[in-house]
Amino acid sequence: MRVSLRYPPGDPVLDLDGLELVAGRRTVVFGPNGSGKTTLLRLLAGTVEGGPQWDAAYLPQTPHLFRGGVGWNLGLGLDTEQAVYAARLAERLGMGNRFSEAVGPLSGGERQRIALARVLASPGRWILLDEPLAPIDAEDRVEVARVIAEAVGDRGAVIVTHDLETAAALGSHMAVLVGGRLRQQGPLGEVLSRPVDPRVASVVGVSNLWEGVGLTRSAGFARVQVGSIRIWGVGAVGAGNPCRALFRGESVAVLRTGGSAGSLRNRWRGSIAEVRRGGRWVELTVDLGSAHVTAVITPGAMDELELEVGSEVVAAVKASAVRLLNAG
Repeated sequence: MRVSLRYPPGDPVLDLDGLELVAGRRTVVFGPNGSGKTTLLRLLAGTVEGGPQWDAAYLPQTPHLFRGGVGWNLGLGLDTEQAVYAARLAERLGMGNRFSEAVGPLSGGERQRIALARVLASPGRWILLDEPLAPIDAEDRVEVARVIAEAVGDRGAVIVTHDLETAAALGSHMAVLVGGRLRQQGPLGEVLSRPVDPRVASVVGVSNLWEGVGLTRSAGFARVQVGSIRIWGVGAVGAGNPCRALFRGESVAVLRTGGSAGSLRNRWRGSIAEVRRGGRWVELTVDLGSAHVTAVITPGAMDELELEVGSEVVAAVKASAVRLLNAG
């Protein structure tokens, strides 16, 4: 489905033409403050007039719980079967022993878990989430993201976030909004590694997102298989589990073959497939065989190494610069 919206009609703060939203796809809407992300979600949810009429369940950035018990709030608006499912989700989100308590003393993160469980258990064909992981403690975000991805299932989801790790953990596609306009959309890895212009690059950065399978864990690091390549990073991914490796283009060192990569644990031989010059930076795409890596270097480094399309190089990145995330 292609969605086009203007809001308000006279002097729009949101003017979207051709936003692609597909059932079964989790689309992350990314952009700076004031770009229209929350307005878009409210229009889709029907809390602001002027949007399409959707069968949707909506979690606002600050969800509301009513006075009363946790269990009672969980079941609001749900039938018996849905309420039982909401309780199961709440248990997975760490709230299983809190059902008899009042909601008043709950922390922001605990309130978010209850609201998430209720929304995810709703029968809506679309799930609309505004910054769903923002109030969640950092150490719990991986598991909460897993629950969200599994509960959304084959429904469509639109997820607003300004956090790159949240986008990588939850999204399959990304739409970038700047100044209320749609600047780029497409598969998540493509948007992150190939911003269409400097403005989009300044918003999302230039990053690599690899799909792989967990192998082993050792001393706080884990190793992931991506095609024929192995990459070490930081994250609680289990052996055999699908996962994603996220790392910034600026963290990738590019060396001539034979050069020293020092103590960098991740290093791969390849050749430069593309060079994109843009002012103070040069973006290189290095073909590694079963994957491509995008590196961001300075023009000076480019000239000093005498790099060009076809040059044989070694791409290297610190394990500590790679974030490993479970893929929903």
